[in-house]
Amino acid sequence: MSVSRRRSERIAAIQQEFEIVKAQKAETPASKVTKPKKSRTKTQTIATKVTKPKKSTRETENLKQGSPTVKVDLPKTTKSRSAKKEDAIELEDDYELNVGDEIPSDLEIKLQNGEEQNLLEFSKKAGVLVIFSYPKASTPGCTRQAKGFRDHYKELNEKYGASVLGLSADNAKTQTNFKVKQELQYDLICDTKKELIALLGCKKFPSGIIRSHFIFVDGVLRFKNVKVSPEESFTNALKQVKELSKSK
Repeated sequence: MSVSRRRSERIAAIQQEFEIVKAQKAETPASKVTKPKKSRTKTQTIATKVTKPKKSTRETENLKQGSPTVKVDLPKTTKSRSAKKEDAIELEDDYELNVGDEIPSDLEIKLQNGEEQNLLEFSKKAGVLVIFSYPKASTPGCTRQAKGFRDHYKELNEKYGASVLGLSADNAKTQTNFKVKQELQYDLICDTKKELIALLGCKKFPSGIIRSHFIFVDGVLRFKNVKVSPEESFTNALKQVKELSKSK
């Protein structure tokens, strides 16, 4: 066999093998390698915030300098006697006078004309003192009550020697107008802070006043009439003053 013939057969065989391999590749597609997908769910890390207590500027400076924090106890202030008395009054807001009690020696009152008086001294000087309380000046019931004491004032004062004072939480201007308009012979107490009103036990919570009257002899409470009508106030006061005059 010639060399050229062998070479041709060999080339033909190689081509045939190539065609077979090519056909096999066409029949079997290359398998794809799929990469695993990443999970969309992300791992969330929750950071816990720890709040540290704030330190004062002075304490921070001491720590920076390396010096310990020193606690300083301030000296207690001493109060005067008058301040202690004021505290005692504030602490005893629920205290009220009862029959047989004496008026506190430091109790001051203010009248419609601006004059200030020590109530205990005023009562002792008067001998017999009638104080009547009313809710509001120039209102119908209070006007009847005040006029009743006005109409019986001559008998109370000249015959039995009793002094009379009206009492409410109205200011000086309101009390003055009430006194002038009704022609009252006696003075009116302006107890805007309701200190005397509370002490006598005729304060109506939260902000009212109970119509009442009280009779003192030489600074000591002898009659206490709380929650009365306008007419009962002046008529009963007159009867009680008469009783006191008989007992002398």
